[in-house]
Amino acid sequence: MVWALAIVACSDGSNSSGSLASSPGSIGVGQQRVLIAVTDPGTGELIATPDITPVATLRDEIGSPLGEYEGEFIWTVPDVLGVYAFYVDIPGPATYQMTIDADDLGADLGPIGFVATQDPIQVGTGEPAPPSDSRTLDDAPLEDLTSDPDPDAAFYELTVEEAVESGPSVLVFATPAWCTSQSCGPLLDQVKAIAPDYPSLNYVHVEIYENIHVTDPTELIVVPAVEEWGLPSEPWLYVTDGDGMVTAAFEGAVSDGELRSAFDAVSG
Repeated sequence: MVWALAIVACSDGSNSSGSLASSPGSIGVGQQRVLIAVTDPGTGELIATPDITPVATLRDEIGSPLGEYEGEFIWTVPDVLGVYAFYVDIPGPATYQMTIDADDLGADLGPIGFVATQDPIQVGTGEPAPPSDSRTLDDAPLEDLTSDPDPDAAFYELTVEEAVESGPSVLVFATPAWCTSQSCGPLLDQVKAIAPDYPSLNYVHVEIYENIHVTDPTELIVVPAVEEWGLPSEPWLYVTDGDGMVTAAFEGAVSDGELRSAFDAVSG
């Protein structure tokens, strides 16, 4: 269970490389949030910056342009590193390319290839939330429910099923202690910081692993909810409405603006 930045394709001779940061199989049809990382090919370090707003061109498999989209910089680890998020319109299941105009990062980036599927592997927007029986404080003490070093007990009072059946909800699937991408803790902290502004919403943190106190990562056991939601990576954040339908889904990292917009859409 790893949120990895895998280079799909990049420009020859560039001072920087563009790579797909969205999980394989997670991109569907219609408006899709596509994450792109920019790295220094010499060091492998992420070099995206909030000072640069790139423009991406979506192209079909043979390179014909389908539309241009402005990207938004998203911190994955606050003030340390981040990626760009593009909201692009995918016309149908197929193989696509993105080329990115980002001269200030070294050169134009791309083509960056990806496959859009009719049925992504994870639960998506417009679908009913799976009624997962996640663990709560009724099942175990707080220290066994989360690897968050500063947990909010209110995030462990309801199961996923109880939350989505009782009203609009925010569900954070994350493992701060074991997250390979280092973005689980920051995402959970973001939600905890914004939650007081939206008291009408239910909040649930689902720890990715059952046995968070092991010392050997090969012994980690994924909780059933992760498989029930089809998550290919971590972290993920979902917002559901009063009918238990998913209204927003975010992989990896999210801006405060994206969160507030999604919360506003379901809060009374």
